[in-house]
Order: sequence, then structure tokens, then C-alpha cells
Amino acid sequence: MGRFLRAATAAALAAVLCVACGSGGERAPLPSNLTTELATFVVTIFETDSVAASALSADSHRPLVCVAEPFGIDPDTATEPGGVGTVYAAVFCAVRDLGVPYEGSSRISSVVAVHRASPVTVQVPRDGTYHQQDIEQIFPKGLRERAFEGYRDTYAADLELAGRYADQSR
Repeated sequence: MGRFLRAATAAALAAVLCVACGSGGERAPLPSNLTTELATFVVTIFETDSVAASALSADSHRPLVCVAEPFGIDPDTATEPGGVGTVYAAVFCAVRDLGVPYEGSSRISSVVAVHRASPVTVQVPRDGTYHQQDIEQIFPKGLRERAFEGYRDTYAADLELAGRYADQSR
């Protein structure tokens, strides 16, 4: 009898989760093959495109060193990087100044939407009273909660960014 109840409970829970997935709830995590390639794409955009960098930081005239954590895509059914039109990600960047160690660098963290059209465009929510409104306009409903979180592991992001900063300062 106990085995039957556990199976019935598991089936009921799976049905509830399935309904939540289809009702505009949180999106499923990205496959690891997409996450890695799209993180590299987002980082490259912010480190090499001055227009993208200026959307993120007023210090855009100076080079940025970044890390990214993609958490959503559009269309959300894409299975290959080439099929992705928009990448939604948390980014963490440091302004790279010659002779300034990472600990003394200016840093910025935000969530972004990177549209892979030609030319690539980015959307970054503003700070302050416009932040929530911008999140709601930029991010699809199933990604808004995740967008408000930003980087899930800020300690790991800081370590990764420090390593990239040190590598690029040599």
C-alpha cells in the first residue's frame, strides 16, 4: 500500500509540475551545450562591441572584461546556438585599466537581452525606479523572476571574472 501511495503522490506532483511548466511559469534550464556557447557569445559582444559596452557601462570607452550566465533564449525551443535569436543572461564585467589590479577595478553586474540580429543589439534594464518596469518589458514572462535574481552564484562569478581579468592584464 505504501508503494502505491508514493507512486500516486509522485504522479500527482509530476502532473502539477507539468501544468506549471505550460502555464507561463519558470522556463526549464538551458542545455549545457547552449549555455557554454551562448556565454562565450555574450562575453564577446560586451568585450568587443563599444555600443553594447556603452549600454552596460558609462566607462565604455575603456575595455571591459566579462563573464556571463545565460538563463534563457528565444525561441525557447532552439536546440542549437544558430537557432537562438535572443540570449537572456546575467553579466558581470570589470573595466580594465592598465596597471589597475582586479581588486581596484570598477565593476558592473546586470541582466541583459542580447538580440543576435545583424547588427547585434542589447537591452539592459535601467537602475532605480525604472528597473522593474524595464525587466517586465525586456524579459519574457517565464524569465522575469530569474532576471530579478541576476547571477545565482556571485562568489563563483567574482572568481571567474578575477581570473579572466588577470589573464587579460598580462
